[in-house]
Amino acid sequence: MTLFHFRYRRRLGLLASSSLDPHEMDWIRKHLAECSSCQAEFAELSRLASTLRADAALDRPLPVSSEALRTRVLARIRTAPEPAPAWTLSPAMAALGLVGIGLAAALLVNRFSAPMTGSAQVHAPLQASAETALNDAAFYERLEKTHTRANAARYLAEAQDILIQVRAAADCPDSPKDSVDVTREAQTSRTLLRRRAALVSGSQGTLLAAQGVMEEVEGVLQQVAELPKCTRRKDVDAIARTVDQRNLLMKIDLVAQELVSP
Repeated sequence: MTLFHFRYRRRLGLLASSSLDPHEMDWIRKHLAECSSCQAEFAELSRLASTLRADAALDRPLPVSSEALRTRVLARIRTAPEPAPAWTLSPAMAALGLVGIGLAAALLVNRFSAPMTGSAQVHAPLQASAETALNDAAFYERLEKTHTRANAARYLAEAQDILIQVRAAADCPDSPKDSVDVTREAQTSRTLLRRRAALVSGSQGTLLAAQGVMEEVEGVLQQVAELPKCTRRKDVDAIARTVDQRNLLMKIDLVAQELVSP
């Protein structure tokens, strides 16, 4: 194994897809001639690249504009949680540790400072104040609203996937040439519509800011849910035009990002 083995290895996929300039190709191929592990990996990557090039859908245009796709990817990156370093305690473990330390300290203070009656130790009963009860109620209300907003953002993301997939539906086998198979998309749309009804009924006004976009999404999902198994391509294109004209994919990204913002 050479000093720059891993540097060469990271470029094997680019070499397999013929995406490197001639100079880089030459020095990576020299490494390949001497490295058996890279040879095996390059063989697998080459087979994968050949399979992709043989895919009939490779030259099809994207089912969504590049600007909408960029917006969606950036939104997902911004909302993805950052992984905690391996050597640090997770926030939950740190919080539990602090609670444990606090409880231990309280028990020690109570043990050495409480008055004694004979051999028995007298403890004052713990009582919850009205202020504590109000704080607990407010905490659980915020927690429930956060959960509802996260579920709404997840629903919109899955609905967005369906709106993209229905445009790229495969041709329907043993049917007229201009028909496509939307069985899975229609079934998933019906499932999402049921989830949306349950989500909105229990939201208690939490999703008012997203209501407009969610109603637009519901209308398009209903159209997809009503499509037959093999439907005409022009009907699918009509739904896709509606999505484009309303900039619905971009609206979903913006609203979903707002829902998961602290």
